[in-house]
Amino acid sequence: MQQQTKFWEIKLSAEDSKTADIFIYGDIVSSQWYEEDPTALSFKNDLDAAGDVSTINLYINSPGGNVFEGVAIYNMLKRHKAQINVYVDALAASIASVIAMAGDTVHMPKNSMLMIHNPWSFAVGNAAELRKIADDLDRIGQSIKQTYLQKAGSKLTDEKLQEMLDAETWLSADEA
Repeated sequence: MQQQTKFWEIKLSAEDSKTADIFIYGDIVSSQWYEEDPTALSFKNDLDAAGDVSTINLYINSPGGNVFEGVAIYNMLKRHKAQINVYVDALAASIASVIAMAGDTVHMPKNSMLMIHNPWSFAVGNAAELRKIADDLDRIGQSIKQTYLQKAGSKLTDEKLQEMLDAETWLSADEA
């Protein structure tokens, strides 16, 4: 039986003990059924175990996943004192694209992609409950937009970003 692994791996760089390499490869989930399943808390524990590093190289190849777990990971990285260098190895989609915005620098090879969209959910309930879920998704979307707008600065307006989110936009390295 093959050992399952976490969607990330954090290890000290072979070349420099003050550098940590983090690989986020796979889905970002919230429920830990097995020890190997990721959560923001287990990510934090692994990040803390890396010790006093001054540089974090964050490598991403992820279709995304749970919004709040991803936002928590983004915020952990943003408040970390290390220089954060992000490398989109193939795909940073959905909440993984938000995590990528934590980088002080973001590197994307020409053949990599970034995908952004409005948050979505599975829903069950009566009409009133479904209206509330839609309103909640709008609020969640507004909070995520702030991450993209902060990173883009004057290069992107709120209106243009909303158009891109509404269209579920796939961005090449040059477009990103």
